[in-house]
Amino acid sequence: MNEVKDFVFETFLRLTSKTVPYGFEDKFMAEVKNLFPSDIEQDAHGNYFYKIGESRTIFASHLDTVSKDYVAVTHVLDGDLIRTDGKTTLGADDKAGTTVMLWMIKNQVPGLYYFFIGEEVGCIGSGLASQKEDFKDYDRILSFDRRGTGSIITHQSCGRSCSDSFADALCGEFNFLGLDYSKDSGGVYTDSAEFADDIQECTNVSVGYYKEHTTNEHQDITHLTALAEACVQVDWEGLPTKRNPNIYEPKPYSGYGYGTSSSKTYSTYDDWYDEDYIDGWDSFKSQNKSHKSRKKETSRMYYDGSNGLVEMTTKNDEFDEEQYNKLTGGDKYSWVLDKFLEKELTIDGLEIIGEQYLDLNTQYDRYFYEYLQEQVV
Repeated sequence: MNEVKDFVFETFLRLTSKTVPYGFEDKFMAEVKNLFPSDIEQDAHGNYFYKIGESRTIFASHLDTVSKDYVAVTHVLDGDLIRTDGKTTLGADDKAGTTVMLWMIKNQVPGLYYFFIGEEVGCIGSGLASQKEDFKDYDRILSFDRRGTGSIITHQSCGRSCSDSFADALCGEFNFLGLDYSKDSGGVYTDSAEFADDIQECTNVSVGYYKEHTTNEHQDITHLTALAEACVQVDWEGLPTKRNPNIYEPKPYSGYGYGTSSSKTYSTYDDWYDEDYIDGWDSFKSQNKSHKSRKKETSRMYYDGSNGLVEMTTKNDEFDEEQYNKLTGGDKYSWVLDKFLEKELTIDGLEIIGEQYLDLNTQYDRYFYEYLQEQVV
């Protein structure tokens, strides 16, 4: 146990020593190359991969992190948790997953190991790989890129991405080894979802980080250690493959909520990187209605404009209305329309909007969502 504990701790600290915006993955890899196999390969799209033995399983994580700059991270140790000094994100999303995979590689667990680029800006690396490369010899892909400590994701924004049989079997393997996992239909979207049209079982596994995309991000290092140790003992090739990629099954709905899981602790709004997201727009018909200023007591807030993060707080930690209006036109709904309705709106796009940009427990977000339903082609 001491070996895996030391490996996970030291590797995680090295991997999270810098924030890595999209486009800086190669620079980062050059700095930490001794952590990876010397003969690791790179595909035509910039992703890194490594193959061990004969296997029909792909393991995936991503190298980029939420940040607008490539800067050093200052770690703060807090019992079982690793945080930062509050000036940067930690990057546990998804260096935690990378850490698990490196321990599996060290222990020669058969599989195809993919370290994707550009996940945080639209699954760029995995999207290109899934479109351009041939993965017909693979039955399952597992992303290690889920918050919390107990989820095996069965549904993402693409609909059902893995079967209950697969999820139950994997939970059984983990739980026999002392973990506490259950299947969770409340996934959003990560690299494994890009393969859902071709690979039978595409899931996402909790790796123990919380409050990702914020300066309050933290990692449960004890859970990460236990997960890494378990992953070298799982019978990956023996897991059942039951899902038919040719049959679309939408995510389960519960009223205006999405998915079901006892392990979900807060919602995800993928462009507003703070669980304590901005609410209170007066009406989706109102134009340039600025949000009332409020104090941010915990973490900074960032907005992902696809060209890197823009900090959305002033130096005294009050919401910057002028900057918000400049970026969004002063109206969340107009911004969503510009982003998603430039081309035809699909059902997948609608689901992403509902999950990542709206709170369907609020009246005006529901009105707006119902309007969008009429625009789906």
